[in-house]
Amino acid sequence: MPRLFIYLYILCHLIIIPCFAEDTGIPPLLVITELRTIGEQSSQAEARAFSDFISNEIEKTGLYRILSRSSFSSIMKAKSFTSLCFDLPCFTEMGKKVGADELLAGHIKRRGSSLEITLRRIDVKEGSILKTMTRSSTGLSASQLMGSWGRRLISASFDIELKKLIPPEGEEPNAVMPNQQKEILKSVTQKYPGMIYIPEGMVIVGSKSGDPCEKPPYKINLEAFYIGKYEVTNQEYRDFVTESGYAAPQHWEGNQIPPGLEKHPVTWVSFEDAEAYCLWKGGRLPSEAEWERAAHGAQPALYPWGDEFDPNRANIWQAGRRGTAPVGSYPLGASRFGVEDMAGNVFEWVNDFFHPYPGSRTRFKESDKHKRILRGGSWNFNQYYARTTHRFPRMGGEKSRSYGFRLARNP
Repeated sequence: MPRLFIYLYILCHLIIIPCFAEDTGIPPLLVITELRTIGEQSSQAEARAFSDFISNEIEKTGLYRILSRSSFSSIMKAKSFTSLCFDLPCFTEMGKKVGADELLAGHIKRRGSSLEITLRRIDVKEGSILKTMTRSSTGLSASQLMGSWGRRLISASFDIELKKLIPPEGEEPNAVMPNQQKEILKSVTQKYPGMIYIPEGMVIVGSKSGDPCEKPPYKINLEAFYIGKYEVTNQEYRDFVTESGYAAPQHWEGNQIPPGLEKHPVTWVSFEDAEAYCLWKGGRLPSEAEWERAAHGAQPALYPWGDEFDPNRANIWQAGRRGTAPVGSYPLGASRFGVEDMAGNVFEWVNDFFHPYPGSRTRFKESDKHKRILRGGSWNFNQYYARTTHRFPRMGGEKSRSYGFRLARNP
């Protein structure tokens, strides 16, 4: 048999049509599509950055030729291929348009601190899936995603030895893509203009030395959220009134903002009014715990700026203003996250009932449990009410010249 095989091999090379496919030594051409995002919390910038990371990692192994994103886009445009691909036949057709041997597709899905990535290797010529890999993780940082965690996923998806993907000693895991990292951060923090991104984290809610309803302090871990940098203004509320037909605050004559108060926080609004505005805006009111985390961070502080009272940092009674101020008038009073006017100007409705904190020994009246809560002090109250832990229970239907609110959103 061995001798017969040799004779056949020689014969095949003497005739024009080869009997066996030759190994050209050219690596297969791979197209890496931009990962699809699933859910509102997923970032297109993060998906694009991870797609680029995969491309860089595989290219340095020399096992594939990688078609660049710009070349891929140009060919697709030239061939008038405008389909959005979500299934195998579409991806196969896409790969054939560019003459690829393999194509990588998949999706990225975020929910809070949880991340899930699915990668699918597709054999373009056969129109079949070679391999599907899904990995998930919680609390994964960008440097881990674009580092060891990401390399393990690539290794498993392409059957590449992990050691071939490990960077040289001393090289930063994500040093190859600093711009993409910045893009991810920017796309998250600046998703909603006028709002501050508060990352997931722990907060101690309450106080050891405040009112009985503030005790005992307790820890809670919160998912990431957005909160308005400033309180909602009369000008912003006017847009809501105009577009929705909702009733204007009682002190607006003829549905018009009192002259000069356009950039002041809206007042004379109930909890229901504040909630209606937030729903119209596509957001919500912050919870008590979220409000307090935005006000003082993970560790308690008497005021957003620290433990020492300073009348120059907030519009409260000691400031002597005797009325509301335009939002942002006290930038020195901003919290560590950059949220302003959380001490003074107007009290702010939050989305909680007035319930005791976990472990509280304080007895609440039955009627108290139906009340809502205001936070943050006001221009006509002193610094005691401006403390970050102070709770001001009121019935949800109440309105006042010192009641306002700010918007919150999920990621």
